[in-house]
Amino acid sequence: MSEKKQSFFDPVALEAFRKEHKIEPYRIKQITDAIFKQSIIDFQEITTISKELRDLFDAHFEIISLTEIKRVEDDETSKFLFETHDGEVVESVLMYHFHQKREDMTFNNAFQVEDANDEGQELNRMTLCISSQVGCAVGCIFCVTGKMGLKKNLHWTEILGQVLYINNFIKTKLGKKEDGTLHKVRNIVFMGMGEPLMNYPNVKETVGYLTDTKFLGLSRKRVTISTSGLLKPLRQFIDDNLPVAFAFSLHAPNQPLREQLIPVMAHVNPLDKLMALLDEYTDKTGNKIFFEYVMIKDKNDGKEVAHELGKLLQHRNAHLNMIPYNQNPAIDLEESTPERIKKFRDIVESYKVKVTVRENRGRKAKSACGQLGWEKVTENLKDNNVKKPIKKPL
Repeated sequence: MSEKKQSFFDPVALEAFRKEHKIEPYRIKQITDAIFKQSIIDFQEITTISKELRDLFDAHFEIISLTEIKRVEDDETSKFLFETHDGEVVESVLMYHFHQKREDMTFNNAFQVEDANDEGQELNRMTLCISSQVGCAVGCIFCVTGKMGLKKNLHWTEILGQVLYINNFIKTKLGKKEDGTLHKVRNIVFMGMGEPLMNYPNVKETVGYLTDTKFLGLSRKRVTISTSGLLKPLRQFIDDNLPVAFAFSLHAPNQPLREQLIPVMAHVNPLDKLMALLDEYTDKTGNKIFFEYVMIKDKNDGKEVAHELGKLLQHRNAHLNMIPYNQNPAIDLEESTPERIKKFRDIVESYKVKVTVRENRGRKAKSACGQLGWEKVTENLKDNNVKKPIKKPL
């Protein structure tokens, strides 16, 4: 475990410290700008303040409360494993998107470019998938994280810390763009470990720092909160009208099938009541909802299910994201075949629903959708002498 100092983002402690040491308010702004505008996470690197102030803040405060303990990378993603002060491990995934004109370009050879302004640089944008909890209590049968159970809610400084740390990582690797601005994460999605609405107060606080122009200043369409659906916090989310995009983990077009795939959450949060709230959200905001749908062979990928899903979404402001199932070491499931995915998509599209089939990014690093916590779950299986996936028929 790392040594714990006072968080720089604790406003009460920071203001008391500022007054005690007679520090001018503009110095706090200089530090804040260095953190959010220059992707600096070490007080000693902030050159707009004196060495004396750098040492003073360094001795009493921390910018990030997480410690990177492992990184797993492939050509499409980098998965970061962070340890919290209380010894828990949380994961974040940085995803790389490249210009289509260079399909042979990968993350690894893009970062081999010595000069980030070199004409050979083909990295287009980066999306960061962040976690709101350690583990998850929802228990989706296809998700590795759910096999961990819920360990803790992350404090908002621990959620924000994932973003600040990884923006600094990007800065170190890529430096500046041709226009002189820093390479940074362009999109942030709350789709890592945990159910964001189960930790809504801390997620809401984080969103403020992500979207406020005094800090990161990302636009509404660049930050996405995803939920599997909890009625009470969903009501609060709608009332708050946060400046974010919204995704709903659907996975089934009817209540019985949803209870099989998401047994804990779906049973106490009926689909009909959730859909009524989602309709209220789109009516109030005018924003579309991204419906997430994991494609599992012989479970939720049949023709009848596709027709039912098309009927469910056809008159709604909806965009369906179809996600091929990614391997889970703790259960015996398979992804739908490409042929079946295409037929399913064609049926849903026949109801005038916009559909995207998502790429399988990060499988090599076990950082793909539903795979966070892979190392911990496989370790637990070994400790319990489980030598093969646990069959859990629907």
